[in-house]
Amino acid sequence: MRLLDLASSAVRAVKHEPTVRRALWRSKRAGTSPTNWFSGVDDEEWMWLHGSKTIKLRPTVASLLPGLPVTSIQEKYTGSSGFTTLWEGFCVYRLFKRLYEAHVGPIRSSRGILDFGCGWGRTIRFFLKDVAPEKLTGVDHSEEAIQCCKETNKWCNFFLIGPRPPTPLASQSFDLIYLYSVFSHLPEEMHWSLLNEFHRLLAPGGLLIATTWRRKFIEHCRALRMDPELDKKPAWAKWWATDFLDTNATLAAYDRGEFCFAGYGAESEWSFWGEACIPKAYVEKHWSKIFDICDYIDDDKVCEQSVIVARKPI
Repeated sequence: MRLLDLASSAVRAVKHEPTVRRALWRSKRAGTSPTNWFSGVDDEEWMWLHGSKTIKLRPTVASLLPGLPVTSIQEKYTGSSGFTTLWEGFCVYRLFKRLYEAHVGPIRSSRGILDFGCGWGRTIRFFLKDVAPEKLTGVDHSEEAIQCCKETNKWCNFFLIGPRPPTPLASQSFDLIYLYSVFSHLPEEMHWSLLNEFHRLLAPGGLLIATTWRRKFIEHCRALRMDPELDKKPAWAKWWATDFLDTNATLAAYDRGEFCFAGYGAESEWSFWGEACIPKAYVEKHWSKIFDICDYIDDDKVCEQSVIVARKPI
């Protein structure tokens, strides 16, 4: 099987060789960036270029793309590493780009994109082929994460922020703000303080995309509690088993359109952290006070979490 994998990788390398050579040639021009080097590359090639096997076959490609932090850092923030975690980030990038272009316009015309809660930067890197790097910003309240971003991605802008707003970012400076698996962990009060901050940061007509746990996550927590093998599962599974202990009451609250949150209450900078499920009815009733609601996607074929799409009124 390993020989077959290597052979398959070699075949793909030959297929994409013109793209690699073109990018390397373009990179020799002064004042250029990945946006110039990889212009015209389709999504399949773009993901392939970021793969670890690609880097091993063509080490020169590594200098043209963001790197990866050590495996332990990758897993700490995303629960996986290597191709698996990059693929997840790539799928998020592709979905969010499609939503932006459906509701606003060509991503290349965006005046600024903000990855809020960027972690070690697994998603923002993919926008480099579409948007000039000076327009790409990632922020996180983890000093470790931001340091990793700066060490592995020399093109995008990264800033350390406090866990609560305001941020030092300029008003109306972004056309797209996205949060992947951030609102799925914050209590309602923090959620609202950030919504107001995003309203400030977005230009009129700008798009906000955020994800939250789906209704079935509440049932999943109950299933974990009932699992006789729970003690053999990862730490995150054991944490989830302590969430939403009254399953029926939480499901009823969710179905009434209420914000559902289970906090961990740790005595640390992460004391606000927990698990949140935000139903469509809540978004339509409350977010609509400051945003136009464009979509609420609750389909695990599209995304593991529910996706909220809202636009700042013009």
